[in-house]
Amino acid sequence: MREELKNTNWHIYGLSITDYDYTKRLINEIIKDRNKQIEIKAKELEIQKIDSEAIADLNYYAYVDNLFIWHFGIWRLQGIFEGILKQEFFPNKNMHGLKSKLDYTRKVSRKIKPEDYNELLEWGKIRNALSHFPPEQYRPSLIQESDFNEYLELLKRVTSVLIPT
Repeated sequence: MREELKNTNWHIYGLSITDYDYTKRLINEIIKDRNKQIEIKAKELEIQKIDSEAIADLNYYAYVDNLFIWHFGIWRLQGIFEGILKQEFFPNKNMHGLKSKLDYTRKVSRKIKPEDYNELLEWGKIRNALSHFPPEQYRPSLIQESDFNEYLELLKRVTSVLIPT
């Protein structure tokens, strides 16, 4: 491993709620650009008079790839959230696992509603499954943009309550 990667401190300004929106924008741009590339390839295949099944396959696999991009977004959102918790509530502690971080934050802030706590833990289970036993290629988790947006709104709401601007 390169020495620069070891013990790197990449937090200059600190994580904030804007990191969530940056992640969404980045994913949307990647998917939009990727879809444009697929459209160009599909038109090239049409010009070459390649059968429609090949074009359908191209579109299907692009759809599958996009689902994986949303999957990566869920993973990133939770990382941002856990990082914000650490930064704001226990900067000098090394806590492992979402539940322990949430429990500690609830104890010191008393601001996370029980229903939000439970929902955060449910999303944490999804993120853990994606991290520790991920879907195989061409068989994505079926996480869609609407799922990502649901989790995004939950995290933004909870973060806004914990750290009012």
